[in-house]
Amino acid sequence: MSEHSAERRRFDRIATDKPVVVHHGDDQFTGVVRDVSLRGMLLTLSGSWRPSHGAHLRVQVRLEGDLCCIDMDGEVAHIEGDHIGLHCLAMDVESAAKLRRMVELNLADSALLDRNLQQLING
Repeated sequence: MSEHSAERRRFDRIATDKPVVVHHGDDQFTGVVRDVSLRGMLLTLSGSWRPSHGAHLRVQVRLEGDLCCIDMDGEVAHIEGDHIGLHCLAMDVESAAKLRRMVELNLADSALLDRNLQQLING
C-alpha cells in the first residue's frame, strides 16, 4: 500500500477470510474477502478474471449462521496483484447492519466504532 493510500484511509479494517460471490454484468465469480471496513473491502478472486479499475461490481459476502450475507454495490478502487480494492457505493439497510455488527465485534472498542461511524456519516 502506498503512503498516500495509508494517509487517506480513515476506516479501521477487519481481517477476514469470508467467501464472496462477485457479479459483473451477467457473469459471476467467486473469491475471498481479505479485509473489510464500513467503506469497502479487499478481495482476492479465484480464477484469472480481473475487473478493470472503476468497474462496478455487486458482491455478496457469505456469513455464518442465520446472518446469510452482506450485499454491496461497489466500484473497483485499485488492483494490486491478486488483490482488488472495492469502494462501497451502496448497501441495503440489513447488509449495513450486519457489516456494522461484524466491525463492532472485531474492533472490541466502542470508541473506535463510534469514530468509524462518524467518519462514514460525515463523508
